[in-house]
Amino acid sequence: MACIVQKFGGTSVATLERIKHVAEIIAETSTTKQVAVVVSAMAGVTNKFVEYAQNLGSFEGDADYDSVVSSGELVTAGLLAITLKNMGLKSRSYAGWQVPIETSCNYGSAVIQSVNSTNLEKDLQVGIIPVICGFQGISAENRITTLGRGGSDLTAVAVSDSLKANLCEIYSDVDGVYTVDPNLYPQACRIDKIHYNEMKEMAALGAKVMQEQSVDYAMRKNVRVRVASSFVKNEGTIISSDVTSKKFNGLAVTQNLSQFKIYHKLDSHLPIIELLEQYLIRGEILKTSEGKFSILIDRIKIPLMQSILSSKNYISNVKREMTRRNFSRISVIGSELTQHDSEKLVSILRETKIEVFYCSIRKNGINLIVLTESLLKSIDVLHKNCRLGR
Repeated sequence: MACIVQKFGGTSVATLERIKHVAEIIAETSTTKQVAVVVSAMAGVTNKFVEYAQNLGSFEGDADYDSVVSSGELVTAGLLAITLKNMGLKSRSYAGWQVPIETSCNYGSAVIQSVNSTNLEKDLQVGIIPVICGFQGISAENRITTLGRGGSDLTAVAVSDSLKANLCEIYSDVDGVYTVDPNLYPQACRIDKIHYNEMKEMAALGAKVMQEQSVDYAMRKNVRVRVASSFVKNEGTIISSDVTSKKFNGLAVTQNLSQFKIYHKLDSHLPIIELLEQYLIRGEILKTSEGKFSILIDRIKIPLMQSILSSKNYISNVKREMTRRNFSRISVIGSELTQHDSEKLVSILRETKIEVFYCSIRKNGINLIVLTESLLKSIDVLHKNCRLGR
């Protein structure tokens, strides 16, 4: 019998009624396939636990912080397993350490090192549906770890690889991957199929459909992924290597970037940037000079950045720059992008009176920094000129 892993995000399990609906999806799938399930915490729960921990002075990087913020998944897994059993199915819940999912000791942004699926396979062989807590694992120090925000996606992909599942399904409140966040731009188009490379770039640069590490893991292990909605029935979006890349695929947006000036004792700022990228903190460098540089980063990453840099003796000071300007980043995602492409996009925006403060290029993405007040107009101009969704 074919095996499938189904992951349900926080909005899909936000209430008992929604958990019952998810159980019906799982029950239907289980009639023809072996099913392993991965769940997130109920919507809003993790944010509340983060607030509790931060109010007491604990942030990413602290092992006890991970213990607090990972606890929401335990509740969801238990409730879903109970619901499945009430429907006459066999099920049991698993914490990450019970699988076990072994990780590095980078608390708050741990890396999965191995998944021992022996227990899960035994369950599946006798018709038990395992419900696994996403977002968490166990370190060599025997401490609970978390896999970064959106880490339940990574759990699902890693479990899929370990079980040699035929498909990993990621369910949330969106019915696939769109050319840009439809909440920002209602004219956005759903993408039927997308290559791992472009999906990874979209996730890295602001698209919230899937966690970046999960796409990278899927690409390395060749795990076929389908992104779909638990509320609407459609085909969703398939993410795989068996897709022809397009010149332009979509736009990823990061709003409300914060600007910091970092003073250092190194000959170059590059080692600092490389250090931050190890923790998936990607900043745009606005100004550089000897011994200091200015960086724009996502506000969500501020506590983690400060925690990382405060422990390094080559950092003299990290100072938030006070500015009345509110910046956003638009990343144009595509394939084999060139300097000519970036110059053309900057020119198109400037022709429509949109100021571009900074532009950088990657192999599969062009980053453009604009004022947040110009963001929606910029999205419209780029979406039309890149002919996205056509």
